[in-house]
Amino acid sequence: MSMSRLEEDLPHIAVQIRRAVHQNEALREALADYETACRKEAVCDASDNERAEWSRIRREVATEMNRLMQRQSREGPAQ
Repeated sequence: MSMSRLEEDLPHIAVQIRRAVHQNEALREALADYETACRKEAVCDASDNERAEWSRIRREVATEMNRLMQRQSREGPAQ
């Protein structure tokens, strides 16, 4: 579904996100939000404004996932 989009948005950490999502609840929630934004952005009958808003949300959530991965790499894997 959105994994190809994830690779486009975060090519340097997409694989790590896939691995870490099972142990990191915050990352799992962010990925779910990201996937929702990807689906909503792709809706054919959405207005240009709606698609633009979902695109902005997708980018914000991608930035959040990047931040979560950076924090995890500093702190080590979640227990």
